[in-house]
Amino acid sequence: MVGNLPNYKEEDVLRTFLYIEDKPVSRAELMKNLELGEGTIRTILNLLKEKKLLRSNRPGHFLSGKGKKIKENIMEELDGPKKLALKEYKGMKSSGLLVKNPGKKKINLDLRDEAIRAGAYSSILFIYDNNLKIPFLDYEYKKNNPNDYNHLINNFNLEKNNILIVTFAINHRTSENSALAVMKKIKKINLF
Repeated sequence: MVGNLPNYKEEDVLRTFLYIEDKPVSRAELMKNLELGEGTIRTILNLLKEKKLLRSNRPGHFLSGKGKKIKENIMEELDGPKKLALKEYKGMKSSGLLVKNPGKKKINLDLRDEAIRAGAYSSILFIYDNNLKIPFLDYEYKKNNPNDYNHLINNFNLEKNNILIVTFAINHRTSENSALAVMKKIKKINLF
């Protein structure tokens, strides 16, 4: 007889790890904020503990010394994923993930399509060069969506050549996971 199949993706493990800080966080908080079930959270936490990235006490789960170092290294390369409140697609949840120092990776439709393959309804990829620009479209996002543009500018510390991945999905879990899936095509970030 086959046991239960995992109900999470690699991106869920990374999201969970990135959500956890130095102060203890409860499973209930993780379930609510990451939109994951209790069994899935337990499995992911056990996996992170096995890799010695987390520790637990009565109040909750927190990063180990090894986990803190790995998270610091990751956060030098990323900012997010962050839940956003964009109006671009009504009824959809939006998330943003900033990729710092992306190297010479070209932004193209294949990257946007990666978000869609990962479950997003849509995705917009920007490059920052004094303004957020969509490199493969002749479209002035700032002019056509001033409120969303300002929301993005205010939520991220943008530097020249940063890539901002914005995804839209039916829920934040899918939106954040799809942004992380695109990021993996741009940068190699290893948790283990």
